[in-house]
Amino acid sequence: MAQDGCSIIIPTYNRLHYLEKCIASLKRLSFTNYEIIVVDDFSHDGTKEYLENLKEKDNRVHVLHNLQTSGPSKSRNRGIRASQYGICAFIDDDCIADENWLRLLTDSFHDTNVMFVIGATHYIQKGYKGRFPERLVRNTDAAWPMSCNIAYRKEALNSAGYFDSSFDVYSNEDTELAIRMVQKGYAFVREPRAVVYHQQMNWTAESLLKAARNTSVFPILKRRYPEHCFTFGTPISGRIFIHPEDYAYLLTFPITTLLLFIRHALEGGKDYKIFFTRWPCYFFLKRYYLYRESIRNKILCI
Repeated sequence: MAQDGCSIIIPTYNRLHYLEKCIASLKRLSFTNYEIIVVDDFSHDGTKEYLENLKEKDNRVHVLHNLQTSGPSKSRNRGIRASQYGICAFIDDDCIADENWLRLLTDSFHDTNVMFVIGATHYIQKGYKGRFPERLVRNTDAAWPMSCNIAYRKEALNSAGYFDSSFDVYSNEDTELAIRMVQKGYAFVREPRAVVYHQQMNWTAESLLKAARNTSVFPILKRRYPEHCFTFGTPISGRIFIHPEDYAYLLTFPITTLLLFIRHALEGGKDYKIFFTRWPCYFFLKRYYLYRESIRNKILCI
């Protein structure tokens, strides 16, 4: 296994319009010695044909096709097993890499104690503020170990284990893996100069409600990794699962929702379906999932 290069691993599923831009950005990287491993998770939107044509034109591109849809974790794991270099860098198909991304992301590996490096994610461009739900995909200070911008030593992955697909449902398989690494004593570095840009998303009510499950992973992580589950922080206000702010909203939500709607309209918001999906649907569903996992895991506060 070569140690002086990097394997970039991308899982993809039915997002050809994003993937094309992602790969185009990877071809412009200032880093020289790398391969691109794309794992197609049984797409049916022309992705397979695009990738087969691409690999014929560029010998840096390697393509793996799943025989059935398996999810992002299993796809990434297949890419890890196929990688030829000692560093595995991960980017998502809906992101665009800055030309210096890979060089800056891998510089910290000159320190042999460092086992993984977290990069920064900006939505569309640096300085873009955005509204909810656009803020869900920002990681501008490289605080969170997001799978769209992170790199691991392959030896650490071989030792600690790969992505756990049981966490796919929470979209937090990347968080669980990083915490597992920390629990095993592996050192990491945050590198906010290593930047990827998340492409503009077409948020739907369905995708937003799916994201409501994300936070409910924390009771599971607390049970499994009690000393390390909050290494990277937590989106849970006050680190209390049953939080007083929740009850305040529940008691006043007709008035609060009206005030939030007025603010949304005054700020130029036009997607009212997304607004009402969040207020109150997303809010209630997020708490429902969180409380359910808290009760199941017998963890009500931290």
